Amino acid sequence: MFLDEVGDLLPALQVKLLRFLQEGTFERVGGRETLHVDARLVAATNVDLKAAIDQNRFREDLYYRLGVLHLHLPPLRERGEDTLLMAMAFLKRAAAASHKVISGYTPEAISRDYS
Repeated sequence: MFLDEVGDLLPALQVKLLRFLQEGTFERVGGRETLHVDARLVAATNVDLKAAIDQNRFREDLYYRLGVLHLHLPPLRERGEDTLLMAMAFLKRAAAASHKVISGYTPEAISRDYS
């Protein structure tokens, strides 16, 4: 299961998510039966969760339950030459999908600072 923007969850939902992660149980909306499930979870957020914990906006126990593996992906503006490599890969994919020959970007586009 993929949860996007987990850092923006309301406190009541954080409690329910924590329970789900610890016990593997949940209840359907309007349901009374507790269901069990074996699931894997991937969560993403733009929020600095450590700062949110310090400000009491995110549960520390949920942070540690989610935090088995952390991957930090810096924004494109901080990726330097990676940005051009990704742009070239996307351009090749678009050219192949449209069956057109597209050789690359203009020197002006490559040298432009988009930050």
